[in-house]
Amino acid sequence: MDDAAQAFLKTKIMDNIQKYFYLIVFAAYIREQAAAAREAVEADKKAAVALPASGKCAIPASELKIGKSFVQFMEENAGLRGLIDTGKGNLQWERDIPPAALANLEQLAAKDFQGNLGKIIHDIYQTAHVMFVICLREIN
Repeated sequence: MDDAAQAFLKTKIMDNIQKYFYLIVFAAYIREQAAAAREAVEADKKAAVALPASGKCAIPASELKIGKSFVQFMEENAGLRGLIDTGKGNLQWERDIPPAALANLEQLAAKDFQGNLGKIIHDIYQTAHVMFVICLREIN
């Protein structure tokens, strides 16, 4: 793959990660607004729409009112927008495998690849997990 195609794919991936993060934030916003909308309905109306089997309310959508728009939610949580913009261009695409883990994998493969295949797969997953934990620490 040439450099232009790779740069294009990285841009598309970053855009999709940004969209995914906004989707997560929107889900949090909707959950917050749904809880507020349920609480805003009067108790006598809730009793009229309670489901007999579970006791949960099936409030008609026309009676649920969202208190604020998603734009207002994002303005109140302006740090999220900054986090998205900062993080979008700050992705590290490749990470080096720790030398000790790589040496261990090479040694297992050189001895008896077929016989050690289960151990090799286990160690690859274990190394990936350790590297993921390190990435999370770097983010926080």
